[in-house]
Amino acid sequence: MQFIYIHGYGSNRESRKYVLLQTQLVAYQARCPEWTPETDFNTWLKALYQSVENEQTVVVVGDSTGANFAYQLKEMRNAEGLDTILVLLSPLLSYDHRLNKELAFTANLKNSLQDIVAPTEALILIGKQDETLDLKEVNPYACKNSEVVYIDDSHRLPLFEQYLGLIGDYVERQCLILSK
Repeated sequence: MQFIYIHGYGSNRESRKYVLLQTQLVAYQARCPEWTPETDFNTWLKALYQSVENEQTVVVVGDSTGANFAYQLKEMRNAEGLDTILVLLSPLLSYDHRLNKELAFTANLKNSLQDIVAPTEALILIGKQDETLDLKEVNPYACKNSEVVYIDDSHRLPLFEQYLGLIGDYVERQCLILSK
């Protein structure tokens, strides 16, 4: 089974979170498809989908802006009856949730993001001290079949290593559920 990490804005496959996740999810073939604000996201997402369309189940972890694309990939797979175990880290669920309005996104990037009102079927980690995103609007009760965990951390999740067990357990539980 594959594990795909979709990094956030300004990050890449050298991401500390990606490196740490590889140590937790050692049983999975890991990869991190990179993107920039100029990426043709329709083509990028389609290619990413096609690269895993023959796998019944994949694990997808999205961080910040990458969480929005991870969710879009999950929805593409769901439409074809394919399973996605989804983990969203400090997710940018809507462009309007950004607190730092001075950090301008390219029109291309901004227009490629979806407004995700209530993410479903995911583990969602939200830092209580997130200084980048306003995630107060996330209603955990509206997030069907999701686990929303508020953690004592900031947007970049400097304490990320502490959450690896939580993520590993979630992935394992979802694998068991999907195998039944």
